[in-house]
Amino acid sequence: MMHASRGGFASKRRAAVIALCCASLVAVSSTRRLAHADEGDAGAAPKMDNRARAQQLFDSALADAEAGKLAAACPKFLASQEADPKTSTLLNLASCYEKNGQTASAWGAFREAEGLARKVARADWESAARSHAEALEPKLVRLTIHVPETSRVPGLVVVRDGAKLGAGEWGVAIPVDPGEHVVSATATGRAPWETRSSVREASGTVAIPVLEVLPPAMMPPPTPIGDSGSARSEAWWTPLRTAGVVIGGAGVVGLVTGGVLGLVAKSNYDKAHALCTDGARGCPARAVSDSDSAYGMATGATVVFVVGAAAALGGAALVLFSPPADAKTGSAPLPKTRGASAALHFGPGVIELDGRW
Repeated sequence: MMHASRGGFASKRRAAVIALCCASLVAVSSTRRLAHADEGDAGAAPKMDNRARAQQLFDSALADAEAGKLAAACPKFLASQEADPKTSTLLNLASCYEKNGQTASAWGAFREAEGLARKVARADWESAARSHAEALEPKLVRLTIHVPETSRVPGLVVVRDGAKLGAGEWGVAIPVDPGEHVVSATATGRAPWETRSSVREASGTVAIPVLEVLPPAMMPPPTPIGDSGSARSEAWWTPLRTAGVVIGGAGVVGLVTGGVLGLVAKSNYDKAHALCTDGARGCPARAVSDSDSAYGMATGATVVFVVGAAAALGGAALVLFSPPADAKTGSAPLPKTRGASAALHFGPGVIELDGRW
C-alpha cells in the first residue's frame, strides 16, 4: 500500500510499516506530516471541518490497510479524498484498489493521480502512478453494453451497477472491476429488463433486448400536475353543473315552502269548517272568509310546490347529464351540435319543463 503523508511525525513502527509498503510501489514519503501541508494542490482551501474529517478517515483507512482489511480501507480512503482532495490520498486509494483486486478502479485512480502529481510538480508520484497504471492496463477486463437499433425505443434508459449510461457509452468496451455487474433497461410503456453478468478474467458483452410492450391495463397512470384532488374538483364543477346545483337548491326550497303553506292552508280550512253548524247556511261570515283565504293559500301552495318540483328536477338533470370539464382547460368542452338547455313553461292549468342535453 502506498502511503503518502498525512499528519504528525511518525513513530518508528509507523515509519517501518510505511517503508515496507512503499517498497512494493515507490517511495513517496518516509514520515507522516500534517495533512496536505506541503502538496500545494490547486483549488480553494477546504473548510477546516472537512480537513479534520478527511484526516480522521485517512488515519482509519491506513489502520485498516495495515491490518489487511482492504475492503474496509478503500471506502475510507475514497471518503477522505472526497472531503479534502489531495494527490497523496488518491495514490493511497489507487494502491488500495489494486491490492483489493479492483483493477479498473485502481487504473482510473492511478491515471487521475498521475495528472494531479504533474500539476503539483511531484515527479516521483507522477512516475509511480504512471508505471502502476501501465502495469495494470493489460490486466483490465471490460464490459460492453450492446444496444441494437431495434432495441433503441423512445425513452430507453440503460443502467449499469446503478449508474445511467449515456448513448455514447453504448457499444464501448469500458473497463470494469472483476466480479458481477447488474445491467438493466427501462422505457416508458415497456416492461423493465435486468440481467447479471459475471466478468472476471475475460471481457464480456451484454446485449439489451427489445423491451416488451406493456398492455394498456398495466401501463402506469400519468403523473398528475399539482394536487390531483384539486384537479378532479375543477373538472367536475362546470358552469352547467353549478347552475344545476343552484336551480335544484331553489327547487328544494320551493318544495318545502309549498308543503308548509299547504299544511297551514289545510289547518285554516279545518278551523273555518268547524264554525259551520248547518252546512253553508250555518256558516258565519268569518268562517266563509277564513275558508276562502285557506282555499287561496292552498292554490298558491300547490303552484309553489309544483314549480319547486320542476326546478329540483331540472337542476338534478343539469348536474347529472352535463358533460365533464376539459382536464387541461378546467371548463366544459363546447358542444359540437347543440348545447344543453332547460325551459319552464306555464299555461292555464299546465306547468311544463322542457330540456335538451
